[in-house]
Amino acid sequence: MSKFRKNILLPIVAFATVFTTGCYEPLSVDEYGNCDRTIVIEGRITDGDSVSTVIVSRSVEATDTADCELVDGAIVLIRDDKGNSAQLENIGKGVYQTNNIAGTAGTQYLLTVEVEGDRYTSIEKMPQRFFIDSIVVEYRDNYTIFDTIGYYASVYTKQKSDTMRYYRIEIEKNGVLLNDGLSLWLYEESRMADIYKMTVPCTLNVGDEVVVSVYSLSASVYEYFSGLSKQFSSKYSNIQPPLINPNGNITPSALGCFQALSVIRSHFVVDGSRRKVVLVSQ
Repeated sequence: MSKFRKNILLPIVAFATVFTTGCYEPLSVDEYGNCDRTIVIEGRITDGDSVSTVIVSRSVEATDTADCELVDGAIVLIRDDKGNSAQLENIGKGVYQTNNIAGTAGTQYLLTVEVEGDRYTSIEKMPQRFFIDSIVVEYRDNYTIFDTIGYYASVYTKQKSDTMRYYRIEIEKNGVLLNDGLSLWLYEESRMADIYKMTVPCTLNVGDEVVVSVYSLSASVYEYFSGLSKQFSSKYSNIQPPLINPNGNITPSALGCFQALSVIRSHFVVDGSRRKVVLVSQ
């Protein structure tokens, strides 16, 4: 049910034109100059999807009309710490996939990508699966002055932990992924409270068929998405600095991120109750 996020904006975040309130003066086109065509690698393996996907591309200059240059012909492999490995098939347009290696929480994965004689690697350990206590769907007619009246889904957990945990939530409504692209919906749980609550910032309607996916992220993946989110948000300041590429986990000198994610999903239909508790099968 989950959809792998397409490679949009990432290859050109270092070279994109900055739109501000007028307090920052963008560089002239000439100053972008002869920028490096950096390799961008985005990969994902989960314990809830049978297919693992890697997208390989190359960044483009700010004046280029294309978002990125998709790269075919690379050699892409995923190995785990149990001795299993798989070479991903290039299915075209920079996309590489395999269903020959399983995603398992607690397992460490090595991604290797070879492009035109250069080798890029990333190591990620898949976090333990998030435990959902319940999902509450409730109608709100005064959520905040910035939100729309309607139904909202909140995810609750009572899991005890002394360590910081990181999550990303995706929602499909009637078969459409609502937060593809830059609506990342990130959460961090420091365990300062006995009950942790994550309210998803989108409205639902009666009759909607909904799939909620909660992904557990490593600290490095959370840092990457958090940095990406800040670039395209104005809530941090009304004077935005020049765009800076988020810190990824691909070495050496490549943009992007390799994600090893555990996921828990819940399916439900909004039935019109003012408040409904959805029990989740773990």
